[in-house]
Amino acid sequence: MRFSGAGIQMVLVMMICWWFGERIELKGWVNPPWGQLIGIMFGVFASIYHLIKSVSKF
Repeated sequence: MRFSGAGIQMVLVMMICWWFGERIELKGWVNPPWGQLIGIMFGVFASIYHLIKSVSKF
């Protein structure tokens, strides 16, 4: 039961990072679709890192 919400947490982190990437595109700092791709990749790596760190403590 300890890691039952890990999947939802990973999806939420990815969605938030994707949203930040989209905002970066709208500001004009990067060209589409690079902001969204960078955001979602950062979200994937951050959520996997957090999951591994949480599991290794257990």
